[in-house]
Amino acid sequence: MAGLIDNHRKVLREKVEYIVEYASKPGEKVLLTEKFTNLWITDGECGVVPQQHEVMDIEAMSRQATNDSPSIDYTEIFSCSQRLGKPPRITLTKGLAGIGKTICVHRFVHEWASHSAALDFDFLFMFPFRELNLLARNKLSVSQLVQRYYPHIEEVAAILKNPQFRCLFIFDGLDESHLRLDFGKCPEYVDVGHRTQLCVLLVNLIKGNLLPHASVWITSRPAAAHQIPAPYVDRMTEIHGFRDQEKEEYFRKKCKGRAEAILADVKRQPSLFTMCYVPAFCWILATVLEHTLKASSLTDARPQAPKTITEVYSNFLIVMITYHQDKRGRGVNEREKISDLLRTKRPAILSLGRLAFHCLKAQKLAFYPKDLESFGVDLSLLCDGFCKEILLEEGPIFQQKAYAFMHLTLQEYFAALYVFLLHHMGQTPNLLAKGLVKKMRCLFSRPTFSDVCRSACKMAAWSQNGHLDLFLRFLCGLSTQKNMQLLQGLTEEGASGEENAVRTAAYVKKTLHRDIAPERCLNLLYCLNELNDGCIAEKVKESLREGALATRDLQPTEYSAIAYVLQTSSCDMQEFDITDYTFTDDVLWRLLPIAKLFRTIKLVRKDITNHLVNFLGALLILSRSQVQQLRLEDTEMSDTAMKQLCTALKNPDCKLQKISLSGTYFAQRSWEDLTAVIKKKYTISTLDLSYTFPDHSAISLLAAALKDPECRLQTLTLVNNDLDVRCCEELASGLSENQRLMELNLSHNQLKDLEVIPLCRALEEPKCKLQKLNLSHNKIGSNSCQALVSVLTRNQALASLSLTNNKLGNVGVKILCGALRSQDCKLQKLSLRHNNLTYDCCQELAFVIQENSGLMDMDIGANKITDSGVALLCQVPKNNNSKIQCLRVSLNDLSASCCQDLASLLVELPTINELHLNFNVLGDAGVKYLCWAFRTRDTGMETLR
Repeated sequence: MAGLIDNHRKVLREKVEYIVEYASKPGEKVLLTEKFTNLWITDGECGVVPQQHEVMDIEAMSRQATNDSPSIDYTEIFSCSQRLGKPPRITLTKGLAGIGKTICVHRFVHEWASHSAALDFDFLFMFPFRELNLLARNKLSVSQLVQRYYPHIEEVAAILKNPQFRCLFIFDGLDESHLRLDFGKCPEYVDVGHRTQLCVLLVNLIKGNLLPHASVWITSRPAAAHQIPAPYVDRMTEIHGFRDQEKEEYFRKKCKGRAEAILADVKRQPSLFTMCYVPAFCWILATVLEHTLKASSLTDARPQAPKTITEVYSNFLIVMITYHQDKRGRGVNEREKISDLLRTKRPAILSLGRLAFHCLKAQKLAFYPKDLESFGVDLSLLCDGFCKEILLEEGPIFQQKAYAFMHLTLQEYFAALYVFLLHHMGQTPNLLAKGLVKKMRCLFSRPTFSDVCRSACKMAAWSQNGHLDLFLRFLCGLSTQKNMQLLQGLTEEGASGEENAVRTAAYVKKTLHRDIAPERCLNLLYCLNELNDGCIAEKVKESLREGALATRDLQPTEYSAIAYVLQTSSCDMQEFDITDYTFTDDVLWRLLPIAKLFRTIKLVRKDITNHLVNFLGALLILSRSQVQQLRLEDTEMSDTAMKQLCTALKNPDCKLQKISLSGTYFAQRSWEDLTAVIKKKYTISTLDLSYTFPDHSAISLLAAALKDPECRLQTLTLVNNDLDVRCCEELASGLSENQRLMELNLSHNQLKDLEVIPLCRALEEPKCKLQKLNLSHNKIGSNSCQALVSVLTRNQALASLSLTNNKLGNVGVKILCGALRSQDCKLQKLSLRHNNLTYDCCQELAFVIQENSGLMDMDIGANKITDSGVALLCQVPKNNNSKIQCLRVSLNDLSASCCQDLASLLVELPTINELHLNFNVLGDAGVKYLCWAFRTRDTGMETLR
């Protein structure tokens, strides 16, 4: 069996060894391991059906992909997930066209075949849906299916039946499938030898009726992902393409010597750099810019980099046709020769464009030899960089072929180019005219190209799913003078597009003022960019700079223009304050595409109305929303509003991580709804409930949530809530059983010794993993210090403790020092600021500095330790364990007299790189001592205050 598995690994490795789809030149093969660039993969959303063109999603995503954004490694897709607590059986990975789904699958398979990843699986079986379409009418058993693809495995049935062999079935490209997956009415069967239709086989495999011990991985574009019902999906992941770092890595790998010049060109065009999240577009753009730089180096001319997406694709058309000519041994360098070549290729380009146009109208992605014959497509042109061939070679029935454009955007470009060329050749008046009267009118009076664009604009503006958005962008772009110059040879001599472009831009602006969806408005602004008309965007930029937009009523166009400007500029996208906006349904609806681009949504001192809570709920579950933090501060929220908000928070599509409800008033029922969310919502890690003044029953609900093993809360802030003894006891009961809370802030609560003691008992519990505790601005006295000693010596996780502005006094600090000197104490940061300390406790603090090798930051500012206390503090022998880095002694009645002692300490402890002496009167003499220490030390100081 080991020999069979090794042979299977070899077969699979050979299948995926090369990338052939995105090579620099047609027909070129590139090693997968050389060119593969890591992709940004996250846990995704189930059941979301896109309502806009995929390219719009890419542009909206551009702000989300920071280099420190969390990402799942492709080799960990079948690892134990946080939500399930076990490895998933069914994983569905979605991603836009050209985002890298197939490349990711191939890399995963290659890693398994090379013994580098997914070693839990004994067998991997990979099936592209576009190939399975060719078997749709055949009846096959799962054993026969595997046998047809992998004939080297003879005892397939025995392997599949044996649960000791872990098998992974990979089905790539659900969006290209012609199989009808009916999960409701599909007959059930369990026999691996039972022959049935392929769709029935797949449904039973996914449901687990067939091979329940096998795992299944399906990839799909977002629009088709809902074909697999959410209850059958254990894990949904999403490929977002490249982040900025990976974009640069891709260009450096592909372009090598010219990479820096190409990257500089791309970054100068934000709309193009945004599109580079899609690896397929990276390939197209890199191919174009490599050719542009190479051509300019031969002629010493300054390279003219494309500025719009239409210019990129027009250049790509020229580059691929030129490569095709070079491949035949006939080079093309001069502009005149390119024009002649385009003129020669015009019939073939028209045929391909006609096919693309009709497939776009029918929303078809794949086509077949009969389609090529029907549309008169030149096959030799088709396979050279524009389209990919789908061919099954093994076995007598695998002789069919199918084709698809290399990327959806190429299909849309060729469709637009077809409409553009037909108009300029005068063959068809207006392919996009609707209605009998309009078509009859076109027969007697030839429309202008702006009329054609107007018809396309009407169709795209009222489209429900935005499938014509990019087609319209290309159509607008083709009407500009720059693109007409690029395509000389395809267009008639002397053709001018300036007048058409101006008219089209005017109509687009007029359409923007109509009642159309925000996504369509946004696309029309991108169309204006293709038409080189940026007047609306420039006005909005000016208003944003002046801060004038939030203080006046905005037109619908202006909301979409804000979203456009934010997507295509370097504006700060951290926080969006919606406080000053008018909260009507229409305004909030228009704000959605803008708000979803920000990481934090802020609302201060406003009542949470029904309009507003509906908006927030929609925003939190919006596809590709980048909102990670919600700040609703100093507001008033009804029980109904809280219930609606919590319903959105519970939604699996909501990925909110931080919630601040500081200063918000809500009643008991609202506490029940909120704590129910905290108890089960694994994404929420930070909760701020400061100034909410919860009563005993509310804290009891919060404690119950903390006890729940599914609670993932890491930071809890309860500042200024007047917590009494009963509240602290309840809170302590939750802390004692919680293993995930890392940070707790209980400052400004008037806590006294009686309230602190039960909290300390909880912190001693082995389950408690608290790392940071803030008890500042309370009334804690020396009587609590013995309880704190137990915490410091028993809680090995606690690294930071703030006791600022309490009533510890010298007695309390001396008690604490006993624990701080212990090797069991792991504290790294301690604040004893403003605790009525004098020189009397400084000897003990000096021992702590000498003996505690873990303490790195100590703050004893705002006390009265005076020069005498500093002298005691600085008595550190040469042989000590101190690793202290920061010492804060500001506001302590210090004078020049203590500076010599401080200087000696700085020399003796080179680990100190931060010293706070502000609000003391050191004088020139004191500063001279310190300067001597800085010159004498081997290491410099980072901070001196």
